[in-house]
Amino acid sequence: MLDTMWTRTGTLPITVRTSNARRREPGTVYFTTRPGGGAGPRTTVGWLIGVGPEGEIALERRFEGTSQDVRCLPNGKILFSQSMQGIIYEVNPDGSIHATWHSRDKWKDRTPPLRSVELPVNHTHHTVNVMPNGNFLILDAEQRSFDDWPSNSADRNAPRHRAAVVGDMVKEITREGRLVRAYHIFDLIDPYRITHGSFDNYWHHLGFPGTNDWSHANAVTYDPNDDCFVVSLRHQDCIIKFGRQDGRLRWILGNPSEWRDPWRQYLLKPDPSVRWQFHQHDCSVTGPGRILCFDNGNFRAGAFETPVDPTENFSRAVEFEIDEKSRTIRQIWQYGEERQPALFGCYQGGARRLPQTGNTLITFGGLCYDNGKPAGTHVGTRGCARLLEVTSDGEVVLDIEVDDRAAPEPRAFSAFRADHSPA
Repeated sequence: MLDTMWTRTGTLPITVRTSNARRREPGTVYFTTRPGGGAGPRTTVGWLIGVGPEGEIALERRFEGTSQDVRCLPNGKILFSQSMQGIIYEVNPDGSIHATWHSRDKWKDRTPPLRSVELPVNHTHHTVNVMPNGNFLILDAEQRSFDDWPSNSADRNAPRHRAAVVGDMVKEITREGRLVRAYHIFDLIDPYRITHGSFDNYWHHLGFPGTNDWSHANAVTYDPNDDCFVVSLRHQDCIIKFGRQDGRLRWILGNPSEWRDPWRQYLLKPDPSVRWQFHQHDCSVTGPGRILCFDNGNFRAGAFETPVDPTENFSRAVEFEIDEKSRTIRQIWQYGEERQPALFGCYQGGARRLPQTGNTLITFGGLCYDNGKPAGTHVGTRGCARLLEVTSDGEVVLDIEVDDRAAPEPRAFSAFRADHSPA
């Protein structure tokens, strides 16, 4: 067992605090990290990092452009995205590039990388996932305008106005770049429902100036049990499920406040074990009727409700079990709420269930601090990341920090998400 190892490979402040090879899932953990986004200088680089079974740095690959999602594929290769650049890479375990895809809109006026495949996507963002048939699941975005839209989430009686709003799209696309299906979140749930994040300016410099970030999808996964898609909508504080063939909504998992008819009928009814997730990041299917997500916990309140102060908040990984016939839900596992001191990651993050040990790999990707106290935003704060692998009973068997705060010239770091490869 490794107690502590300080690794500064190049300029990366990575600390592997614990790596228990006997209790860890056999193989390598891969994650993306990037500097910037906080009080320090912004940069346009990112890294793909691999941590081996003994806690050693197995891979450090720098790429120009900020990095986001990462997926370990059955063929041993690693898929990861650079959404701001409109690029998806498939790389070998040594970091060499095997294949590249690019989004149509981002590269319409530029020459794409050699042999890169064009994807019918305007604004690929946050995530890339792979279905059992090999097709990609990719998030896109679109803008619509609405009359009589809310103007803030604090005052229910505030004047309404005509607003430009960004909503997400889910696209199934072949590796060869052919669009199979597309779904519009605007057409699935209430476009007038808001939460405390629905007015963010996330899209202002990404192709949609002057808009409201209404849904902010950050993960999509496929449920092979019934041929459906499951999508995490951060700025709706919910996870939704809908049919792949018919596009029909199946259920809504999350805080029931501010839902109107006809969407109210799709809400899952909780038993007393459930504590709802808020501003979640990531979702995955762990078994029939089971959903795992990373619950960032921002605000822990719906629109027009009093938010929880960041200094009293926490983030966690949480697993729910759903009975779709009765539309009921119970909470069956969580890690993070009981930690002292708590880890509150106000943005980014992920949770993955590991197949051999049943451990859970958790990315507290955006831990932000203002004068040493937990903060609810990465803007103007010092950020770092913590990656934990925990057993079903909460034992930490892998603990990785990406933290530059003690450096003479500190930089903010974050880790978007992590995944695991048995190789």
